[in-house]
Amino acid sequence: MEITTSHRESALSRTFCPRLSEARHLLPILRNHLIAAASSYPLPVGMVVELLPIVDNGLFGYELVPNRKTHTFVTIGTDARGEPVLRRTVYGRDAANALRLVAVNGRISPHRDRAEQFGTRQRESHFPDWAAAAESAWAQLLFQFPERPRQPAIVRDHEHRSLDEALSIAHSHLSHWNPFIQFEGVPNEAHLGFALRGYGAEHGKLVFQRPDIWMLRWKAPPRAVYESWSVVLPDPEASGDVARADRAS
Repeated sequence: MEITTSHRESALSRTFCPRLSEARHLLPILRNHLIAAASSYPLPVGMVVELLPIVDNGLFGYELVPNRKTHTFVTIGTDARGEPVLRRTVYGRDAANALRLVAVNGRISPHRDRAEQFGTRQRESHFPDWAAAAESAWAQLLFQFPERPRQPAIVRDHEHRSLDEALSIAHSHLSHWNPFIQFEGVPNEAHLGFALRGYGAEHGKLVFQRPDIWMLRWKAPPRAVYESWSVVLPDPEASGDVARADRAS
């Protein structure tokens, strides 16, 4: 069933943000469904699709960002009710000409803040399961980019698997609080840090530092957590010096 997003969303929908336990559980499941469905929807040769974790306007999941100019962005994720949702956001004609980033309290705000400057239209489709939602996501991209010749969509997974592991380790340290985690949906966000927050003054950040170090900072007065660890995963697309160069690029 497809519905048009209303501007009069409930406060719950607008402020929905996953807990750390929810994020570490959902992201790998959702990504596995996207990768499994990708082979059935070949895209133009040379097209790479980046998956950006995002919490946006009541939806938590991945935004599919192709390395092509587009005015339509596809997001697949869950709403506050836990249902699989596919959202198409169409920005104004000038929105995709340049990436506009602004800093808010020293933090980069995501490119979807274009919605405040350009007219947007959003449509959402609800699905009974993630497999159907993932297939619809690729079908939307295939509709946007029908050029030939085609090949199976290229989705880079290595950095996401590192994030999966980091979320699980962070949760093991913060299970007492199980804080909310914010994903802004910008490239290389792990280097800027994923914000963590509790109900009151509790706050922190999960940050990635090359080549393979994750740092966790959490303050819950009078307690504080400061941890760091290394996550080294085999990269099936690279080996030896090539792999090291990729991590350092």
